Amino acid sequence: MAEGRINKKEIIQAEYKRLMLLAAERVIIRRGFRSATMDEIAREANFSKATLYKYFHNKGQILLEIILQYIDEIKERLREIQQSDRSPDEKLKQMILSVLDIQTKKENISRLFVQDKSLRDFIHRIFAPSRKEDNREFQQALKLFKARREEISQSGCLVLTEGMDRGLFVATDPEKLLRYVWALIEGLIHTRYWQEEKVSPEDETEQIFEFLMTGIAGKSVQKGATE
Repeated sequence: MAEGRINKKEIIQAEYKRLMLLAAERVIIRRGFRSATMDEIAREANFSKATLYKYFHNKGQILLEIILQYIDEIKERLREIQQSDRSPDEKLKQMILSVLDIQTKKENISRLFVQDKSLRDFIHRIFAPSRKEDNREFQQALKLFKARREEISQSGCLVLTEGMDRGLFVATDPEKLLRYVWALIEGLIHTRYWQEEKVSPEDETEQIFEFLMTGIAGKSVQKGATE
């Protein structure tokens, strides 16, 4: 009976936290990170300020939680794909689609990371390699962030290695190849903000996948040969 009450309490707390984070996203998108306040976030979430502070000490902690949730969703989706029965090339394609799809759903908050200087400065201070932060919560968030990124990389490397073993991908260092693939995806995500024409995640995935599988070089023409 006591266990049931504990589980119910945890479910309620998780739902409260989810609502607060959604409200915080809306406020940060509307006001910008510097101008957003805990008061406004509490009002947006329909909670008292005291209740909000029971879950988060400041808006910086809220932002870190938003980032971790974003990373967690990507991690779970990619791990599920990596463990599926799909072929390695289809797994890679689905991984690209998942990242683009999740980013599309979070496009408004993601856009702020490009446009809001105060938010970029905050992220840089927290995640800079030389960061010396005494706050245990920030240290824990950083530790979790790095662990999640490592799990994401591991899923990607396993798929690339499987594809190399089957002769579907070029034989090279999977970690290096994954960096290039990830850079291509992130670069495309950033260019979205400046393009008027919107492309669906499915169409973008087809374009990226075709580029990855065919490369940029055309067929070479031997010296003296005519085209």
